[in-house]
Amino acid sequence: MNYKKLFQRLISIIASPKKAWIEISTESPRPDVMGSFVYPLIALCGIAVLLNSFFRDGLAREVYQPALIDMCSYCVSLFGGFFLASWLLDMLRQKLLEHTTDMPGSQLFAGYAMGVVFMAEILAILFPQFFIFKWILQFYVLYVVWEGSDVLFTVTEDKRLAFTALSSVAVIFSPAIIRALFNTLSNTLG
Repeated sequence: MNYKKLFQRLISIIASPKKAWIEISTESPRPDVMGSFVYPLIALCGIAVLLNSFFRDGLAREVYQPALIDMCSYCVSLFGGFFLASWLLDMLRQKLLEHTTDMPGSQLFAGYAMGVVFMAEILAILFPQFFIFKWILQFYVLYVVWEGSDVLFTVTEDKRLAFTALSSVAVIFSPAIIRALFNTLSNTLG
């Protein structure tokens, strides 16, 4: 795993989305967004959850189980949220843009657009006092998706705003939906 490239790509998407999307669209072969970007960032979120639990509650024996459950909750929500967002983006592309199905393209778009979500999660986990910053940063996804929709999918101007808004909702709220379902099931099943 090339973490230097991972962080360069994440910083590029956040600092200059248009340039990053152009770079992504011209890479051949198509980048492996899951193995080189999404999964490592999900793992970093899980590590951040564990570190936060241990710094907050110490290393006592009774801390491990709740910390691991919380870590699983975060990882499952981000993992499932990525696939839900990818599927929703693919459906949105078919219905709104009248494109053919392209799940790898939708996963590429969702994965890199979720880079902002991953960064916001890590910051909110490690620095809980800045939780409001997480929601402010989440809205930056709108800009990232706006720039990416033009480069990756060549969305026409008349559909670009609707596509951007709906795609951003999918990217931002898919992990929250999966997390709510996971927590409900965890609490119900014991």
